[in-house]
Amino acid sequence: MHRTVSCDYAVVIFGELECLLDSGETRTLCQGDVLIQRGTMHKWINHSDAWARMVYVLLDAEEVEVNGQRLGEELGGMEGVPNSH
Repeated sequence: MHRTVSCDYAVVIFGELECLLDSGETRTLCQGDVLIQRGTMHKWINHSDAWARMVYVLLDAEEVEVNGQRLGEELGGMEGVPNSH
């Protein structure tokens, strides 16, 4: 799971992927589907053996604040990934 400090537009251009949120909620996206999110902990899952392709546009955004706590970027242990802001 990871979270970026950005407003993300994700477009499936080929295949099928599932977006899993830390709440346990899921959405399956197919070719042509768009997901827009900001400040959510999530991960992408490809349940098939086939390739899937997505295009992402990340726009700079303020950190999300919940009950006075700022939810900063968390890269989920991904090494070598630059910060989103």
